[in-house]
Amino acid sequence: MPIRVQDELPAVNFLREENVFVMTASRATGQEIRPLKVLILNLMPKKIETENQFLRLLSNSPLQVDIQLLRIDARESAQHAF
Repeated sequence: MPIRVQDELPAVNFLREENVFVMTASRATGQEIRPLKVLILNLMPKKIETENQFLRLLSNSPLQVDIQLLRIDARESAQHAF
């Protein structure tokens, strides 16, 4: 089943190249299916790679999954603090 993600997510093209069925939020609004809603807070240093892994795993579900990625503007990375 497809995973629903934000239109501007960098992982969309990467996942499509791997034949993962990705449905952008704008396309999914016309669907009559109520998806499972998942909120992900990614605190890993390699954000895009980690998001790709999460999305790849969740795309194997038989359910339509609506994925939102939580972003915290005020958080400073421990690896980049001096």
